[in-house]
Amino acid sequence: MTQYKPVVGVSEAVTLLFIFLSSKVFLTHVVFLYHEGLNAAWMIPIIQTSTGLLGLLLLVSVLNKFPGRDLVEIGEELTGPYINLLFALYYLAVFVFGAGMTLRGISEQVVAGFLPDTPISLVVFTFVLGTVVVSYLGVEAVARTARFLLGVMVVTAMALVLLTIPLWQFDAFYPLWGGGLWKLLAGALKNTGDFVQILLLGIIYPFLPVNQVRQIGVRGVIVAGFFLFLYVLAPLLIFTYPSATELTLPSFEMARIINIGRFGQRMEVVFLPVWVFGNMIFLSISLYAGAAVLARLCRLSDYRPFVLSVAVFTTVVAFVPRNALQAAYWNHQYLSQYSFIILAAILVILLLTARAKGKGGDKNEQGG
Repeated sequence: MTQYKPVVGVSEAVTLLFIFLSSKVFLTHVVFLYHEGLNAAWMIPIIQTSTGLLGLLLLVSVLNKFPGRDLVEIGEELTGPYINLLFALYYLAVFVFGAGMTLRGISEQVVAGFLPDTPISLVVFTFVLGTVVVSYLGVEAVARTARFLLGVMVVTAMALVLLTIPLWQFDAFYPLWGGGLWKLLAGALKNTGDFVQILLLGIIYPFLPVNQVRQIGVRGVIVAGFFLFLYVLAPLLIFTYPSATELTLPSFEMARIINIGRFGQRMEVVFLPVWVFGNMIFLSISLYAGAAVLARLCRLSDYRPFVLSVAVFTTVVAFVPRNALQAAYWNHQYLSQYSFIILAAILVILLLTARAKGKGGDKNEQGG
């Protein structure tokens, strides 16, 4: 996939997966969960995390049969170039579509909240330029950038929640099951696509430490699930249901209501780094992964010629919606609701094909 064999450490890989899965909590995404789970929406991330772990184990079982190969290579060996082309285009669509909708959402957030007189095209260009540079340098650069910024992001994200604790209204928990247990389960299963980004492990698998993929995946999914749970719960306790469903950017509204004495008002600028850094890392990962998929499809060893192409596709996708709200709706409708089912189906097909053809080793991960 590249001209050399970079190695991503366990902590760096966990950081990549965690940010890739959880950065959506800083945009409009969590509002849609309130419509599904009502005042019990905080339970949905718990159920989603369990489903994400099952999908992860299915992905790892496929990857372990072909050590040193990514998901695109495995698909070509098992299903041939034509069927695998459909699979690879799906992988590419997940990365490009998710990146495009995120780019539009974070750009409009910056314009509306901090730079109201700046053209959105300039903000988009700035985000794309920064992420292209990082993704062009490779998965090592993306991973190390994510690891370097992790402390700032986690501390800022936790501070944002902790500073709102005095505003929590615990009666918002009741009725405890919201619209009922079955409605809650249906809402969680309907939105399993929130964890479709575990697909990233299938693309960077050759660069991960041997026998550690399951451990990386489990840790990344659980930590991401915790942050998704936290950022669904906090706005629900602050604004209560149904007022929380009317928010456009829950995390931004949380920052705006924080008041620390006379001089501690309008604190949203303090939390700007977590919104910007989190989503820029998400975009960098998406551009790299999309370029890697294209390189594999073209049977080239170097992904770098495709980074700019994926960036252009992402920018075009970002400007297709009329506004950030429509981008968030499309992201929820097409990526959060259906993508995980398609990924699971592809993985099952690959696993059954490998067993039917007797291909792939029986290697099991140790210590993961």
